[in-house]
Amino acid sequence: MNNDPPISYGELRDLFEHLDRASMTGYECDHSFSLTKDFLSKRSLPVDPMLEWLGENGAGCDCEVMFNTAAQWEEIVGYVPLDEDA
Repeated sequence: MNNDPPISYGELRDLFEHLDRASMTGYECDHSFSLTKDFLSKRSLPVDPMLEWLGENGAGCDCEVMFNTAAQWEEIVGYVPLDEDA
């Protein structure tokens, strides 16, 4: 786990939730940061610094944000994975 992210913990939690919701709609990762970039851009958040930070924290694409980065940071930012049955 490397340094604090260049966005707030609340925004990072929202990113994890956004990607989690997308996966529940049948989204299949195209091994890019397309959803992450879209999320950051729509919120006027720093895209390049965030992608660099994600890379330093084990993510090379949207699904790795969830599998690697969220797993390390979820407790810190207060993220609770969505329940598919909810």
